[in-house]
Amino acid sequence: MNSWKISDFVLIGILSALYGVLVLGIGALTVLLSPAMHALSPALIGVLLGTVFLFVVKKIPKFGAITLFAAISTALFAGFSGMMYVPFVGSVTAVAFVVDLAVRGLGSRIPVLATGYGLIQASYVFGGAIPLLFFLEQEMVRWQEAGMDMERIQKFVEHSTGVFLAAGMGIAFLGGVIGIYIGRQILKKHFRELN
Repeated sequence: MNSWKISDFVLIGILSALYGVLVLGIGALTVLLSPAMHALSPALIGVLLGTVFLFVVKKIPKFGAITLFAAISTALFAGFSGMMYVPFVGSVTAVAFVVDLAVRGLGSRIPVLATGYGLIQASYVFGGAIPLLFFLEQEMVRWQEAGMDMERIQKFVEHSTGVFLAAGMGIAFLGGVIGIYIGRQILKKHFRELN
């Protein structure tokens, strides 16, 4: 059970790619709707994709599976969305590693996984805000060069910092928790320990 097989890596790769593409799609939809809706996309992703995360954890119950899954899916999403920067991918991966440690010590019970996945979703919000928190002027120039008008940029900044950042992290955490409990209902026929 503790030794990794090639099939484990293949499954994580496939599911990470699926997860990354779905995150990209959800993010693209929400960014078109409004800056406020886009700020809530990690919560929506948590609710909709918690089942995939839970499946990975239960199908590959090995230390490091959560970290590897989060790192690959976040890197794929970040690369294809144009948000590829180390602090974003690194913050999500670091939180996933802490969740891996918690699952190793506390077991893969649903409350532990729900809390862990909620923290991972909250780290998406924080990781996405890092450039705005530390490199605001450079980000604004980059967005202007990409064709965004200043009014829209200011809305994105407003909905990604301060109180909105804290609220977004809290809502994303809640979305992740809900997603795991939805996943539990969906997967309980496949995994006896979820009943």
